[in-house]
This record gives sequence, C-alpha cells and structure tokens, in this order.
Amino acid sequence: MLLENRRMKLKTTLGILFAFICISLNAQSDFRDGFIINNKQDTIYGFLDYRGSISNAEKCIFRKDIKSENITYSPEEIKGFRFTDSKYYISRSVEIDGEARPLFLEYLLNGIVDIFYYRDEIGDHYFVDNGDGTLYELKNEEKEVVVDGTRYIQESNEYIGVLKYTFKDSYEILQKVDNISLDHRSLIKITYDYHHKVCTDGQKCIIYEKKLPKIKKKIGVFFGAKGMSLSQTREYVDKLYYLEDSEFGFEIFPTYGLFYNMDMPNINERFYLQFECAYSQTSFTTSNSFIDPVYSRTHLNDISLKMKTINSSVFLKYEFPQGKIRPTFEGGGFFNYHFQTNYQRDLEVIHAWGNTYFTNQTNVSPFKNSDYGIILGIGLNGNYVKEKELFLDFRYQRGLGMLSRLNTNTFSINIGFQIW
Repeated sequence: MLLENRRMKLKTTLGILFAFICISLNAQSDFRDGFIINNKQDTIYGFLDYRGSISNAEKCIFRKDIKSENITYSPEEIKGFRFTDSKYYISRSVEIDGEARPLFLEYLLNGIVDIFYYRDEIGDHYFVDNGDGTLYELKNEEKEVVVDGTRYIQESNEYIGVLKYTFKDSYEILQKVDNISLDHRSLIKITYDYHHKVCTDGQKCIIYEKKLPKIKKKIGVFFGAKGMSLSQTREYVDKLYYLEDSEFGFEIFPTYGLFYNMDMPNINERFYLQFECAYSQTSFTTSNSFIDPVYSRTHLNDISLKMKTINSSVFLKYEFPQGKIRPTFEGGGFFNYHFQTNYQRDLEVIHAWGNTYFTNQTNVSPFKNSDYGIILGIGLNGNYVKEKELFLDFRYQRGLGMLSRLNTNTFSINIGFQIW
C-alpha cells in the first residue's frame, strides 16, 4: 500500500508539471524589433518572431505592434524581412530536387559577391551570387569510392571549384580557397576580403550576419528527489536464479550536487550544455522463492542492496525564449559510480516436509559498481535575484549497465540555483 501511495503521488506531481509546461509552451514566442519589405518595396516596421533557421526559411511571423495579431507571410508574399541590427532574410527561388521553390534565404553578406544561407531537415545550404542574379550552390556531398576493392566515404568538395570561379579576379584570394571550410565564418571572411581586393568604385560590403554574444557560463547547486526501480529484461542464467521475478520495489531517496551550464550561441541561442555531479544513496530489498524440481526443496532468498553513488551527467538543454518562466527540454547521458555497495543474500533451503536443510549468507554482489544510460527531461527556468537563474525539472533516466539482464528506471524532480 505504501508503495502504491508513493507511485500515485509521483504520477500526480508529474501530471501537474507536464500540464503546466504544455500551457507555457503554447504561450511561448520571441518577438523582436524589425521590419518587412512588401512586394511594393515598402518597408513596414513592427515585430518579428525570432525562430530557428529552418522555420525562418519557410515563413515570417509579423506583428504591427507587440499586442496585435500575428500575420504570417510566405516567400511569395513579401520581398524579405530583417531583425534590427541582426539577421536579414530575402525571398529567392531555389532549385530543390529539380523543382524551383521560393524560400527566405538568410543574407549573410552583400558585396561584389553575395552570400546566402538556409537550413532544412537535411542540413546547411550555402549560395553565392556573383552579381548576375544567379544563385550557385556550394556543395560538399559525401560520395562512396572504391580503392583496391575497399569502399571509402569521401567528400566531394564541389564548393572549392565554385569559389575559385567566383574569386577568379584576385590571385591572392584564389590561393586561400583550398583551405576554406563550408561555414558562416570562413565564407564571410574570404568574401569580405575579396570585395576589398577587387572593389574599385567604393561600393560598401555589408555583413548582415548577427554578431554572436560571448559564451555565458553558470555554476550552481541543486537538490532533488529520485525514485528508482529495477526491471528485468529477460531470463537470468542459472546461477542468478534467485533474481528471477524478484520485486525490488520503487525506492525514493534524496540527491544533491553541483551543475555547470554554458550556452552555445554558435549553434543556437536557445541551446545550453549542462554538466552535473551529484551524490545519493539508496537501498533495495527483495525476496525470492524457488522450488527445486529434483528434490522438491524450497529455496528462500532474502536480498538487500545498499549503494552510495556519485552520478555524473551531461546533456543538451533547449530553453524556450522570453518570459519570467521558460519551459525547457533536455536529453543526454549519465554515468553512475557506486563507490560503496553493501550486498547481502540470506539463503534458507527447506525440505518438502518443512525442516530446514541448509542456510547460507553471502556478501559477494552480482551487480556491477557502475551504471550508464540516457536522460530525457522537461522543466522550467526562471530568474530569482540579480539575473541569477533557478530551474525546476523532471527527468527520466534509463540505466543499462548494472547487470546484463537488469535495467534501472529512475524518475527525479530537481530544483537548482545559480550561485555564480
């Protein structure tokens, strides 16, 4: 009954937390100052929803003022849009799988040579316009090659040839093309340098790419409660018969530790990488009854397991923008080291007529002193004083390492405070 009450309380808490996060998600947006350019070349100022690269390539969500209704524009309906002193998108037609498709391309650099970018489910796509209005895609596809009967994956590096043609008017820039990576920073730098090498009429070279902020790092403490169960995945080998169908129960215990968090503006302003180190201790007990089919003797096993554990984990956290309370999603991995394990198995073998035949006690544990697995979680972030952050989250951990036929399932609720 106590175990059922614990499970019911945990399910209720998780249900309330999940509902709260769903409500918060529906209200999330990140409107920033900017403007749109309509098909009549008129500039209309207002607020734009700052979304990821994939979404921005397909649509623009605009508000005339911060409290007005959303207006969604497709690439056919407007010429482009820009966030103030930040990213700039223009409508261009791109060939995808042999068909022309209008998209909002991010305008990275405007000069003698223009650079454009968009991202889809496949990955990053870069284009150059040499001034004739034609987009040339910079590709670096992986291809399979066979050398002496062995298959290799090799990058095509097609973009190198396109860039050499693009920068043909500057011998100095041509010498650098072979060492160029296909990314924002490299393409903007070499194109900017090329512009200033060959430009003779004073034309300005404008970089529209948003300047990335410095990486922010946070250190803090957290406290929480974990609920752990052990689940059997398949039948045990004969020597571990005493674990077959054992019910270890659902144990709840406290945990506390330190976290280190850093944002990742070069990937996405809403992604964070978090490391954690925590301490906890827990115990499990179970009983097993087994009847020997040969001698009809009953084997009674009473098992207890106590562990002191150092838990280390690393995961990516995605934080929804704006607001005092911001929902988060997280996923990653963990490694548990059980630095102190107390194991005991008491065995009593009973004859069919009821007399004790044999007793034994062992402290040799069949369990490993480590466990590893995956983490998935949802949570809420907020500020509590002087811009310091506070978080509340719920996580599920699936452990795969304590025993080849036994997995750990851990649910936890944590509250953390940034202290530096």
